[in-house]
This record gives sequence, structure tokens and C-alpha cells, in this order.
Amino acid sequence: MNNKFAEQLSLALGKNKTLTQQQIADRTHVSPGQLSRLKSGSRSTDSQIRKSLANVINDFWLNYSGARENFGVLSFQNDRQLQGDMFSALMKQKKEQCQRERIEAEFEEAITVKPRDRTPAQQLVIERYPREYSEEISAEITDLAKKAEYAGIPMDKLQEVIDKVNRQNG
Repeated sequence: MNNKFAEQLSLALGKNKTLTQQQIADRTHVSPGQLSRLKSGSRSTDSQIRKSLANVINDFWLNYSGARENFGVLSFQNDRQLQGDMFSALMKQKKEQCQRERIEAEFEEAITVKPRDRTPAQQLVIERYPREYSEEISAEITDLAKKAEYAGIPMDKLQEVIDKVNRQNG
């Protein structure tokens, strides 16, 4: 299965003990067969279906996966190091953060140069920086979620905190 949302949907449905798949299908206005195809990844989802499923199932990783799909956010959730040794994952994340900080400094320097006077290297940094910044945001969210999970903080409690911050900051 190559579809990250389908993977998370399958996991969320397996963990969900509150609602049956029939109830989920009914509440999201999809047929049970369609839900099965979404879960297997044989049918693609649109943003409205992802949002509806995430709201009904209320699973942190499914919500995050849907947000990644809807807003094009990158994910590090399935990084094998994050699933294994937490210390190694943190060290890797810190190393990547240092690299991104270096790129950010290069970006900030490059944008102060008038566009016609920029070197090809400066232009490349300007083009590369938004992806690097997006990766940093995603890495931080994934890092927070994995640390919370490791600490035993329920994902629904973490989701409450994220929802509160989103409401406050828009």
C-alpha cells in the first residue's frame, strides 16, 4: 500500500473500539464497500472525505495524515529510526535541524540581494528553502507526537492541545 492516508485509515479503524465500520460509513456518508476500498488504498480520497473520516474516527495519526494530504505537508511519521531507537531519532532530528538552520541563514542572506544580482547558488537556496522549512515543521510535529506517545500521553489529549493552539492562532 503506497497511500499514507489509507495506511493510517486502516490502522485507525483497527484501533477504533467505539464505532463499527458500518457506523463510521453511515456517519461519513460513504458506503461500507467504499470505506473498505479507501482503507485498502484502492480508491483515492478527496479532502472532504478525509476531513469527514478524521472527524468521525478522531484518531491523531489519521488527522495528521489527512492534513498532510490536504495541505501538502511532508511526513516523517514512518521513518524507521523514529519507530525504533528514540535517542537516535532525536539525534538525527537535531542534525537535520542544524542543517536547516544553516540553509535558513543562507536563504535570509540571499533574499537581501536584488533578484537580478543573485548568484545561481543563491537562487537555488531561495527555491530550496520552502521545502526545507516545511520539512522542519513536519519533523517537529512528528517529534512531538512520538515523544508524547513514548511518554504515555494519549493522542486524543495531544490532539486537544493542538486544536486549542489552532483555534487561538487561526
